[in-house]
Amino acid sequence: MKAGEREIRKYFRKNVGCRVNDVQLLRDKRTGRHKGCAYVELGRLEDVPKAIQISGKTPDFQRFPILIKASEAEKNYTLEEAVVMDGLSSAGGVVGVGVGGESTNTTKRIEAQKVYVGSIDRNVTQAQLYAIFSKFGELEKAMLQMDTATSVSKGYAFLSFKCPKVANLAIQAMSGQILAGRQLR
Repeated sequence: MKAGEREIRKYFRKNVGCRVNDVQLLRDKRTGRHKGCAYVELGRLEDVPKAIQISGKTPDFQRFPILIKASEAEKNYTLEEAVVMDGLSSAGGVVGVGVGGESTNTTKRIEAQKVYVGSIDRNVTQAQLYAIFSKFGELEKAMLQMDTATSVSKGYAFLSFKCPKVANLAIQAMSGQILAGRQLR
């Protein structure tokens, strides 16, 4: 039996004692089949620790345990409270549930503040990127993506600015510019 939205809502209500605002089952784009992952939004932030406590228990709608973890998505800590489920389908494997919550920060993060920088030379460091892009305004972080096996740059980075206007200025000013012999995208 595959778990559906109804079973997930019932499981959280019965075993965690919390209200679920929303369940979004992740489906394959081509086949429409459930991937065994879902995003679940809890009604209250206080329910998050209770949900994490039931990790490793086998629900009545499947034969393997459900795993629960806190959401690592940055947006869940700067926007509304959310619960994240991820794992494998009931056809085999483990279902994982992650839980995220509200931030104490009162400012809401919007996507315009995040910038993708591509076509970066492999010799450019994260510190150099930070130094270059922080000249446009307050840069919260620069995350140069690295290959974990070789510790070499993958050639792209994600920047997070405090202000959307500064992010747009950085995009307009640096798009197409040459850095270490390569044209930035």
